[in-house]
Amino acid sequence: MMTIVAVMLGWIFEALDFMLLPLLAVPIMGELSLSKMDFSYLISVGLLGTVLGGVLAGMLADKFGRRKVLYSSLLMYSLGTIMLSLSQSFQVASVARLIIGIGLSAEWSTGMALISENVPAKCRGKAVGLAQSGWPVGVMLAILMVMEVYPHIGWRGCFLAAVLPVPLIIFLISRSPESKLWLSRGRETRTKIPLTELFKKPYVKTTLLALLMNVLAMFSYWMFWSWIPTYLYEERGLDVVKSAEWLITTQVGAWLGYISYGYFQDRVGRRPAWAVFTATEALAIFIYLSPGITKDMLLFLGFILGYFTGFWSGFGALLSELFPTRIRSTALGFVFNAGRAINFISPSLVALLSSIYGWNTALSTASIAALLASLIIWAFPETRGKELD
Repeated sequence: MMTIVAVMLGWIFEALDFMLLPLLAVPIMGELSLSKMDFSYLISVGLLGTVLGGVLAGMLADKFGRRKVLYSSLLMYSLGTIMLSLSQSFQVASVARLIIGIGLSAEWSTGMALISENVPAKCRGKAVGLAQSGWPVGVMLAILMVMEVYPHIGWRGCFLAAVLPVPLIIFLISRSPESKLWLSRGRETRTKIPLTELFKKPYVKTTLLALLMNVLAMFSYWMFWSWIPTYLYEERGLDVVKSAEWLITTQVGAWLGYISYGYFQDRVGRRPAWAVFTATEALAIFIYLSPGITKDMLLFLGFILGYFTGFWSGFGALLSELFPTRIRSTALGFVFNAGRAINFISPSLVALLSSIYGWNTALSTASIAALLASLIIWAFPETRGKELD
């Protein structure tokens, strides 16, 4: 249980950091004299850090152990966040964002491997779901922090406050056992480069299919959620306060969805659970964008949209069961973060499509991506209850 709580807390603070930066864009840009292009670079360099850190951390965790990499990632996150809170220039802030990205990205791949290897097969899905549920909690914390805390301590204080729980997470990790599977089977990777194994038989097909499914899932998520506040303001006439209420409602739904998905996938299997949630999300997006939807229905449908993003609780369990211990963390880190890197274009693609065809058509592409993701899952074998090797 210690392991699950530690990884969940780590995921909370990745979401918190991810949301704080755009929510505090105006005061950060003003104090550091940044242009919009400068600020977009801060976001981009952070994403670059997550890609580099996720892939590298996965390989290091397979070679040197899960807990050591988790410790290192938390220290890097803390160092980068303190640097950002003290930064007086664009250059220092950029380096800080790169360090933060590297540190945060290590937590997901390493944490998912550690959880999957430390819990019984029959409840692996539930454990992963509980850890994943930290993401919507972090989003809600970021919104509440900006609304209630920022006016009193400023943007620098908000980022410093985000570091305060790190000692608790480190303590929880110290009380969590190292993966027995890695101790018994993973150490052979000390003499190998685990990343290259992903592109050799028998794993290359699984790697590419998992990457494609992740890209489609991320496209469906970020194409819609990156621009939905703008859509609500421009097309539905919701002000900032109403938009914040809507966003919190969606994240309450997401929290319930992440947890319930964990139970659902342990009961019916990885493939049916993924197919049901992603296909329903595709339908919900389509309905949400329909012209006949009234303002009164926006909150309810927002809850539904959030709930069915719970499909993200399926990814960690499925990938952990598709790859062996010696390359498991590497596979998790590569597939998740390579998908994140490719997804870099999705917000820009929606912006382009909206300028040509309008918001409804542009955002509906997210529905198509979710539907395709619901179909590709059937290319994988069912892995529910699998004992890890």
